Amino acid sequence: MIRFIVQRVLWGFLVVMSVVTLVFFLIFVAGDPAVTVLGTQARAEQIADFNAKKGLDRPVVEQFFSYLGVLPCVRKDSPKYEREDGSRGFCGVLQGDLGESYSHHESVARVIGHRLPRTLLLASMAVLFELVIGLTAGVIAALRRNRWSDTLIMFATFVGISLPTYVTGPIALLVFSFLLGWFPFGGYGIDPVDHIYHALLPAFILAIAGAATYARVMRGELIEALRHDHVRTAKAKGMRPSQVVIRHAIRNALLPVVTLVGLSLPFLVGGAIITEKIFAWPGLGLLTIESIESLDAPVIMAVVLMFGIAVQIGNLLADIAVAALDPRIRLND
Repeated sequence: MIRFIVQRVLWGFLVVMSVVTLVFFLIFVAGDPAVTVLGTQARAEQIADFNAKKGLDRPVVEQFFSYLGVLPCVRKDSPKYEREDGSRGFCGVLQGDLGESYSHHESVARVIGHRLPRTLLLASMAVLFELVIGLTAGVIAALRRNRWSDTLIMFATFVGISLPTYVTGPIALLVFSFLLGWFPFGGYGIDPVDHIYHALLPAFILAIAGAATYARVMRGELIEALRHDHVRTAKAKGMRPSQVVIRHAIRNALLPVVTLVGLSLPFLVGGAIITEKIFAWPGLGLLTIESIESLDAPVIMAVVLMFGIAVQIGNLLADIAVAALDPRIRLND
């Protein structure tokens, strides 16, 4: 187990570093942040001063390794730029310094810290909806195989997987907010209860595709599990059908679903970005879109880094959970 975890952590580190490197150089060729932040009417000396303060006048390779924290700081506006002895200090990721936002004019850590709880609330509610709706629908479809309820659930899952968030989101706003008035048009609310109320509709929209996927997988796995010899033996011994399903069949059927939870994190992250924009939810997704529009490189890099680490942790936890559910799996093989 320990060897497996170490290997996964190393591979996850390489994946995150590859993504961070790719995004950093893509931002470099995307445009001039100074012109985007200062405006097209900015004078040449203003642009030069901005680039010097942010270290953008340095070679891109030096900027990258300075951002990682393995080369001295290139940002002159950083308090770590110059030490008391006159040498340059280090101000990168390895030092816990994510830089300063170009557009918010404060530390990236503070900007993200303000938005992160909102995205965590939305994502947590979406995962809850996915599991409750998806697993329940999958179990019902499997136990009522080839009946009208099974056909209806499978049709609904096909529609749920086929429709993207940017289609279901506006439709949900039109129906449930504008026509019926059940939910607000967007925003975050003013108190904890109001936050949850505002998050119900966007979290449900974010969960549709995942719930549909879980339902289809759960149905197929549960049908297969019900055919296993140990399940038939339990039935032959006179165990109640509900106990057979819960104690024997569902546990085996859950293994692929647990893996899917970890693998679905990238899609959840991507969907959150679009969903937050549609519902004006002030989380990391909306912050990412705003930062891309303004070429706010420090914020973009920090969000990519956080999402990359979150996905790798989710995949690792999913593998460990599968091993815990199925003792036949030996992760140290």
